[in-house]
Amino acid sequence: MSHPPLHWGWGLGAACAVALSAFGSMVSTSGLAEAIRRDLALTYAQAGFLLSAPFPLVALSAFMGGSLVDRLGVGRMVSLGAALVLAGGGGRAWAGGFWGLAAGTALVGMGTGLIYPALPKIVSACVPPARQPLASSLYAASVIAGGGLAIGLSLFMAPLARWLPFPPGAEGWRGAYFGWALGVLAAGGWWLSAAGRLPRIGEKGEGMGGGSALYRSPAVWAVALSLFVNNVIFFTSLGWFPAILAGKGWTPSQAAGIVSLIPWLGVAAVFAAHPAAAGLGGERRAVALSSLLTALAIAPIGWGGAWLAAAGVALVGLAVNFWFLFCLAFPARFRPREQAGRAGGFIIGLGYTGGFVGPWAAGALKDWAGGFGPALCAMAALALAAALAAPFFGREEPGG
Repeated sequence: MSHPPLHWGWGLGAACAVALSAFGSMVSTSGLAEAIRRDLALTYAQAGFLLSAPFPLVALSAFMGGSLVDRLGVGRMVSLGAALVLAGGGGRAWAGGFWGLAAGTALVGMGTGLIYPALPKIVSACVPPARQPLASSLYAASVIAGGGLAIGLSLFMAPLARWLPFPPGAEGWRGAYFGWALGVLAAGGWWLSAAGRLPRIGEKGEGMGGGSALYRSPAVWAVALSLFVNNVIFFTSLGWFPAILAGKGWTPSQAAGIVSLIPWLGVAAVFAAHPAAAGLGGERRAVALSSLLTALAIAPIGWGGAWLAAAGVALVGLAVNFWFLFCLAFPARFRPREQAGRAGGFIIGLGYTGGFVGPWAAGALKDWAGGFGPALCAMAALALAAALAAPFFGREEPGG
C-alpha cells in the first residue's frame, strides 16, 4: 500500500539528523585526542593525523557524492553515507591501535562527504521557494550543532558504555565513539522511515548533463573558494585558539569553553543570517560585511588582552558562521535543480579541504615563527580576500 508523501520538513529533518550525527562522530576526536594518545601510546603526529584526516576524505567523497546524488537519488546516498559513518564510528570503539582508528576515521570522513551534497538537493527539489532560506538555515545549523555537541559532550559520553566488552586499558574514550555511533544509528533509522515517502529525487539521471557549465561558472568557483577560506578560519580557530587564550591567562578548561562558543553562536548566526541579509540590502553585502568583520575580530585575539581576545573569539563565531550559511545555501537557491547535488558536492568538496589545510598550516607557521602572529595575520588576510567573492553570492545562473 502506498503512503502519501511526507511534508518536506519531516524528510529534511531526518536528513539533518543524519548530518548532525555524522559531523558529531567526525569531530568527536577533537575532545578525545589526548586520552586516545595516552591510552594507545601514540605520537603527537599520529594523534594530529586522526584529527585532520577526515577533511580531505570529506572533500573527495563530496566531489563524488555530488555527482552520484544527481544520478542515484538522495535516498540511496544518505543511506550509504550513514552506513559508512556507522561502520567507521562504531569500529573505532573497538580499534586496537592507530591503524584501526585511522581506518574507522577514513570511513567516517567518506560517509560524511556522501551525505552533505544531498542536503541542498533535498531543499532544491522538495522545499517551496519561499521556505528555502529557512530550510538552508536548518541544514547549516545541523552541521554546526554537530560540531558543538562533539566538542562539548564527547568526554562526558565516554564513561556511558563501560559495560561493553571494550579492549582493556581504555581511558573511557571508546564509550564516546560508541555513543556517537548510536546517534548515527537512530538518525539513520529516522531517515529510512522518511526516505521511502519522499519524492524520488535525482533518480532519473537528471544530473547527467550540465557539468561543463557548472565548472565554468565563476559564481560556483567563487563560492567554493569562499567556503575554503571559511573552513580554514573555522577549523584553525577550533584547533589553535584554545592555546592562544591559555597564553593570555585563561585556564585550559576556560579557554576550551570560550572556543566552544564558536559553533554555538554559529547556530544562532545561521538562523539570523537571511533576515539580517534582507535588512543589509542582500546576500552580497551580508557576505562582504561578515568577511570583513571576521578579519577585524581576529586582531584582538592575537594582540589584545584576555577579555578582548575572548570577545574576538565570540565575534569570529558569529561572523564566520553567518558567512558559512550563504556558502552552504548557494547550490539549492541559485543553481538549477538538476545541478544542485553536483554544485553542492563541488563547493563542499573544495571548501572542506580548508579544514585540513588551515590547522596544519597554522601549526607550521607557529613552529617557524615561534608564535601565532603570522598565522593570525594570514587568517585575517584570507578573510579580507574572501570579501572579493561577495558579488557572486545571490546570483542565479542558467544551467548548461
